[in-house]
Amino acid sequence: MAQTILIMRGTKAQLQAHGAMQSGEMGFCSDTKEVFIGDGTSNVFVGRVMSGAYAARPSAASSGRMYYVTTGENIGRLYLDTGAAWANVNVLDLADLTGDLDDIADGATFGKVRLTELTGGRVSRVSDGTNTKTAAEIKTHIDDATRHRIINDSGTSPTELWSAQKVKNELDLARAGQEYQDSVKDKDLAAPPGSLAAKDRYIIGASPTGAWASRANQIAEWTGSAWSFIVPSVGMTCIVDDEAKQYTYNGTAWVRTGGALQTITAGNGLTGGGTADTVTLTVGAGNGITVGSTTVAAKPGKGILVNGTGIEANVDAVSIVYDAANGNRLMVAVVDGGTF
Repeated sequence: MAQTILIMRGTKAQLQAHGAMQSGEMGFCSDTKEVFIGDGTSNVFVGRVMSGAYAARPSAASSGRMYYVTTGENIGRLYLDTGAAWANVNVLDLADLTGDLDDIADGATFGKVRLTELTGGRVSRVSDGTNTKTAAEIKTHIDDATRHRIINDSGTSPTELWSAQKVKNELDLARAGQEYQDSVKDKDLAAPPGSLAAKDRYIIGASPTGAWASRANQIAEWTGSAWSFIVPSVGMTCIVDDEAKQYTYNGTAWVRTGGALQTITAGNGLTGGGTADTVTLTVGAGNGITVGSTTVAAKPGKGILVNGTGIEANVDAVSIVYDAANGNRLMVAVVDGGTF
């Protein structure tokens, strides 16, 4: 079903004889194809931009009209009717501009590059305002192996390079002090397990024995040939693999601070919550919603009906109609503004 809204219409002469339309009222001149909106005192031209060949422009006589050239001479140009002449209001190429790049100021984000810094269209020098280096000088410095490719595991300055093994050792030492640790396989064993693989980790349980004796709550890691131990500090956190839950050390014991996704059980009202594995929520009524023991329903009101069909809009089938043939939509019917 089509929607049609008709505004006031007639010839240009009829509109002029009609006089000023009301504020916000719109009119269409069928002979000139112009559109006007009234402001209560006069009719303001708001029609589309005229277009066509450059030579086909009408005589300049109506201030504010626009004309776009679509073909032939001056194609792509836009002209403004000043009431006495057609003025070009856009440029299409650099030939329409005056000045040069020196006339363009630096912006807040981007700026110009000095001509003296360019060679063959490429930046050949960099400067911070005090220090200036050419591309050749920069390349020579970067390619100097004696400055940048010497490994010094005992060095501590920012420019010293360490070997991969040195970096690994430092990371291993730093990891022991990090609050978030790599995961552990279990947290309740009192004795070292068998069938170990390098980097297997465990939180040692209560009353440990064997190689773990007297190391309760510590993190034990198998290096491949021996055990290394990390004494926990407050805040250390890790995932326990066999539980798929997160634990944090509180200074005395490892306590669970997160776990698998919770099971949510719906009840009446939307209340509840917490960190347990099962969380009960209740659904609350109000603001048009009615909650029963096992159902949730909507309340009717002000043009909305609730019945066996569902929630429906109460329409008059005259100004608003129901269009079942086109996606079950509500459509605006014909609204006619009359004639001048």
